[in-house]
Formats: sequence, structure tokens, C-alpha cells
Amino acid sequence: MITPSISIITIVYNGLPFLKESVASVLKQEYQDWELLISDDGSTDGSREFLDTLSDSRITIYKQEKNLGIFGNLNFLFGKAKAPISQILCQDDYFLSNDSLTCIIEYWKTADKELGYVRFNHQLSNRKQLVKYQDEYIPPVIKSDESAILFYIFGNIPGNLSNVSVRTELIQKYGGFDQRLPFAGDFEFWRRLSRNVDMGVDKRMVVYVRRHPGVASNYLNLKGELLEQIGQIVSPLYNSLIQQYPEATGLLKILGTLNYDALSRDTGVKRFVQSRDKTYLKRLNNVSNRAPYAYRPFLRWILYFASFGGRMGRVFVAKRLIQKTNFQLAFNKQVKDKITR
Repeated sequence: MITPSISIITIVYNGLPFLKESVASVLKQEYQDWELLISDDGSTDGSREFLDTLSDSRITIYKQEKNLGIFGNLNFLFGKAKAPISQILCQDDYFLSNDSLTCIIEYWKTADKELGYVRFNHQLSNRKQLVKYQDEYIPPVIKSDESAILFYIFGNIPGNLSNVSVRTELIQKYGGFDQRLPFAGDFEFWRRLSRNVDMGVDKRMVVYVRRHPGVASNYLNLKGELLEQIGQIVSPLYNSLIQQYPEATGLLKILGTLNYDALSRDTGVKRFVQSRDKTYLKRLNNVSNRAPYAYRPFLRWILYFASFGGRMGRVFVAKRLIQKTNFQLAFNKQVKDKITR
């Protein structure tokens, strides 16, 4: 059996009409040594009928009889992938150009063996100042022993699943995506993986990540369902960082409150003003009251108002935190080494 150079992983649930464009973008690739693995998770919108029309021998289709969820379905497909490298391509998204796979393959040809996965498309246009700072600051390679502070500051750095290309074997080696975290399983796994391997960050745009009203991120956190799971990820991260950088405990707590309470508090306040629904705020308070990274309720409200709902001050605190932990020195050395090679 011939092993392809790259496996393309596509999970599907009621994917029409965008699924057709996604598959078409794979078939148009100049680089031809690929396999496309598609797993439908019980679609009822005609997606399965469309998949039945695909006849390319490099495409393998699985139809789940029981809904596995996003991360269960991803674990299933990664277990089927034959190539040493896999690229996730969600059903709504598509390769931007005919040489997208060529770009991905060329990246991996020159990647160090310690590098386990890469986030492409790292050109961030979000209006939030900390997101802009991430775009400017994040190094081209995040070393495993430096990843904790960056994930704490910037959150889920890989972003959308379709941004990510990964060494296939690492998914099973490090336990796969945690299906107990249906809203934050990707954040938890990339953080877990980054404790063991380096992560690449590349600004080249290879996949178009589509935004539309039906995209999962628009409905996964309507009632604050994501908050508890984020707390489960960030709390041990904070605890490990204060052990590693005890001199930065105050800054870590300020940024934790701003990042993971104040911004969400602003969402909860707006929803209460609009509909008098306290559900989101109640869930946030339950999480923050237990979280080691967040201040007590009175101070959380003070920071919320002082930061204008978390929109001001985060970049200042992040810069101070990076200086305090001496990460800047390692970053500067890494960039210098890259330039002088």
C-alpha cells in the first residue's frame, strides 16, 4: 500500500452547501500526493448524498451511525490517517489557492524534528489590542518549555482547527482530543501537546476560514457553556506558572482576571441588559469564584470597570509579564539565530 505524503482531515455534520467547495479545493491542488478522509457525523441535510457522489480513489468516506461530536470524530479520523503529516480542513473552509498543499509540504520539509505542529494563517485582524499584539509578538517557533506563558497570555494560539497541520502520530501518542470538553477540546489538546513538542507559527495564508451565522463558534457558548471548560484548562496553567515564576504572581493574577473574567463579564452584562438573562453571569461567577487565576468578586468588578470591560490594559500587563519572566530574551535570541542562519 502506497503511503500518501499528507492526510487531509475533514469532519462533517450538516455541511452543505460549503462542503462542496471544501472538497473541490482539495481536488484542485497542484500537489497530488494526498488522501482526504471525511467522516460524516450523522448529517440530515444532504451531505451524505453529496459524499456518495465522490469517486476519487484518494478520498475515503466514513459514515458514523452514532454522533461522535467534533472531537470524537477528529480522534476517529486521525486514527485512520496513513500519512506522517495531517492537515485539518473543516467542512466550512477551503484551501485558498491551488498551491496551498505545496506550501504546507514545503514547510514540513525544513521543520526541525522537535516541531510537532504548526499554525498557519497567523495574520490576525481582530480589533482587540491583545490579538494585534499576538500577531506582532509571537515567534516563528514556540519552544515547548516556553509555551505555558504564551498560552496563558494569548489563549488558544492555534485558533480555528483549519489553521493546524500536525505530525499525525502525535494525536494518539498524547491521548487525542478530550471529548469531555466539547467546547474547548482543541484548546486543551494543543496546550497539552505544546508541553511536549515545539509549535510552529506561520503567517502564510493557506486556508480560508469561513465565518457565517451557522458556524459552530456562534452557538457553542450562548449560555456560557464554554466558561467552565476554559477554567479547567487555565487553572492548572496558572498554578504551574506561579511555581515557575513566583515573582510574577501578581501580574499573572491581573492578566488572568482580565483575560478570563473581565471580557466574559462584559458579554454577560450586555446579555443581561438586552434580555435580563443572568445565566451567563451566574456561570461566570461560579467559575471565577473557584479559579485561582481570578480575584475575589469585588476586585473583579473593579478591574472590569477600570479596564472598560477588559478592553484596556491587557497589552500593558502582558508586556510587563513577558519582561518579568524574561521570555523576551529567549525570543530575541531565537529571531537573531533565524536571521543569521
